[in-house]
Amino acid sequence: MKKLAFCLFVVICYPAFAQENGQKASLEVFGFVDLYYGIEDQDQVGTDKRLPFLYNHARPQRFAVNLALVTFELKADRFRANLGLQQGTYPQDNYAAEPKALRWINQANVGYALNEKKSVWLDAGVLPSHIGFENAISTENLTLSRSIIAENSPYFETGVQLSWQKSEVWYFAFLVLNGWQRIQFIPGRNKPSFGTQAKFSPSENTSLNWSTFVGTDQSNEAETMLYFSNLFAEFDLGETWSLIAGLDAGKRTIPGEFNPGWWGASLIGQYRFTDNFSTAVRAEYYDDEFQAIAASLSNTGIKTSGFSLNLDYNFEKIATLRVEGRYFTAPGGAFLGLSDTANSDMFFVLTSLAFSLN
Repeated sequence: MKKLAFCLFVVICYPAFAQENGQKASLEVFGFVDLYYGIEDQDQVGTDKRLPFLYNHARPQRFAVNLALVTFELKADRFRANLGLQQGTYPQDNYAAEPKALRWINQANVGYALNEKKSVWLDAGVLPSHIGFENAISTENLTLSRSIIAENSPYFETGVQLSWQKSEVWYFAFLVLNGWQRIQFIPGRNKPSFGTQAKFSPSENTSLNWSTFVGTDQSNEAETMLYFSNLFAEFDLGETWSLIAGLDAGKRTIPGEFNPGWWGASLIGQYRFTDNFSTAVRAEYYDDEFQAIAASLSNTGIKTSGFSLNLDYNFEKIATLRVEGRYFTAPGGAFLGLSDTANSDMFFVLTSLAFSLN
């Protein structure tokens, strides 16, 4: 709550301070609401949520709000600050380890440019994750639902980030964090976690990214560590095609026990029929047989392939209507993370109407 109060103070008071000192300050406000309805065979899961390793659009057979978000972005000379407040089923599920008061925070951070060129920045607070190519704002992703690798890696992180935009081609970042997707400190923990990011963009149409994490999601007493690597490539193939390929791999160390690992991959292609109408197809695979990181209703873990197809229509950049069909199949129902191990596949239909206001 101290971070939230500080960022509120900065957003409210700094524009006046900047004007008095001859600096040009700007404040932008962004609003986003994602309404959805999902259909699935609820008897297969046996709970009021979708599969336990999915955190977005996770309420079946009823209308719900996945994410309602208001973001304030302040810029003034070499200073910047961001504050995002949220509600919906996404923060309820993905922030379940945080106190209810902290689940309101989508981001709350301040930053300062360490050089006059503004190529080196030091940012601190609750930050967007440096990992992956998908985020919580559905309209910024090629598909409506998130890849399994995105759902089981951090969407946010808390700590300090030192970033360097070396050129238009190279970007680097180093982070010291509270832990794996945490806002408050892990109880009993006194060692930081670390992250790195390197991004190579040889052209406007191509970018390659490598992000890492070394740390933990548990207290010191657990004596467990996480080692994680995320690779992805993005390509714009002309005016109509976009392609993203991602690969995640990680390992959890447990003293005196078997050290389980996990990995996953996702390949997404989007085709734009017009400026307003597009489609996307995704193929993915995820293997966390020993529940090293992903949640499961069974003791067998997750080992599944997935396919999805969605159609999107954009109403003049104000509203976006999306419909997606998604299919999972596994070598035995247990590997879908279900309590009912008789089922080896599942099919979902998801519809979303999202509004964006700048």
